[in-house]
Formats: sequence, structure tokens, C-alpha cells
Amino acid sequence: MKVRQMKKRERWSVDTIDLTTKPQEEKSQKKLISWFSENKKRILIVVGIVYLLILLFGIFTTRFYTDENGKRRAYQLSFSDLRTQDDYNALTDKLSDIRSLLTDITIIDIHVANGDYGNYEAATYYTEILNDRLDVLIPKISAMNLQDEQKTIQEEMESILSYDLALYLQNMASGLKSGSNETVGTALTYRDKAFATYELIENDLKAVSDRLKMNDKDYYNWVLKDAVTAKDKTAVLAEEGE
Repeated sequence: MKVRQMKKRERWSVDTIDLTTKPQEEKSQKKLISWFSENKKRILIVVGIVYLLILLFGIFTTRFYTDENGKRRAYQLSFSDLRTQDDYNALTDKLSDIRSLLTDITIIDIHVANGDYGNYEAATYYTEILNDRLDVLIPKISAMNLQDEQKTIQEEMESILSYDLALYLQNMASGLKSGSNETVGTALTYRDKAFATYELIENDLKAVSDRLKMNDKDYYNWVLKDAVTAKDKTAVLAEEGE
């Protein structure tokens, strides 16, 4: 009787019973393998889409240019370059507005020089540009959120509008109304300053364009005289027409 109890105890001894459970890792691995098997097609589609997006990103951020030796080279844009390009696009858009402004001002200048407008009529045109165009464009340029590297160009644009052209238009309108040659002469000095500032803006933007390897040489072939003639064929100085 005791022997049977001993065997029973030995049989059911805690030391002889395997109380360990199967590792949870094995179950998790089986579930993971099963999930991959069930979703194999979906996974391949997602991987393919991600690969395609990466490929497209590489294509759209790679720019080809011709170096000084005439060789075609590739330039990979960084994320910083992409931000700079956004600034560049915003600034060239505003430069186009400034070019349009210079064109319209120059058309008035030519007609005034040719005697096509009376003093009061011309003064009205200058004042309209000042109030309707200049005062609208200045806040738009000031509101641009640019990186520090492009802040200088933004300030130059503010300067040509708020200082150079604003004073030119004000003095021209005042000088024509009062018949003061001195005031008109002062106005012309600000006109010269405006064109000097414009050159700075265009050169600084061109430097950004070169750094980003932009293919926009045509944009910098803009000529004021051609723009004036294209907009108003009658805007030709009498001396040139003779």
C-alpha cells in the first residue's frame, strides 16, 4: 500500500510535472506569419507604391544642368533647396509685379516726355499708380514668410516700392501740378535709384537661381524697353521715332 502511494506521489510529484507553458513568442510568430500570408498581396502593393513614390521624388528633385565645360550634370535637390525654391518662386512672382509696375510708369514717362499728356492728366496717372498699385503691392511683399537667406531680397523689394518708386511718383505728381522743375528733377533722382535697386534684386535672385541650377535664363532676359513696346506701341520717345 505504501509502495503504491509512493509511486502515486512520484507520479504526481511537482518535480516531475512539466508546468511550463509554450512560449508566447511561438504563438506570436505563427500569428505574424499567418497575417503576412493572408495579406501578402496588400503588402506587395504598399511596398510597390512606396517604391514608386520614392522613385518619383528622386525624379522630380533631380535637376539637370550644363556646367562651365558644357557637360550635362545632375543636381539632387535637398529639402533645404526645396524650401529655398518655394521662396524663389514667391519672389520671382513679386518681381514680375514690379516689372509690370516699371513698365506702366515708363509708358507714362514717355508720353509725358513726348507732350502727349497735359501736366494735370499725367499727375493723375502717377497718383493712380501710387494709390492703386504701389500701396497694394507693398503689404503683399512685406507679408511674405521667407527663410533668412532670402530676407535681403524681400527688403530690397520693399525699398524699391516704399522708398524709390513711391517718392518718384509723389514728386512727379507734385512737380507737374505745381510746375516746379526742381521737384521734377528730384523725382528723376529717385527714378534712377529705383532702377539701381531693381538691378540688385534681379542679380540677387539670379544668384539663387544659379545655386538651385534653375533653367530659367529666359526670365532674366527681360528688357524694359521691349516690355513697354509690347504693351503700348505708341510709347516711343519722339527722338527715337525720328
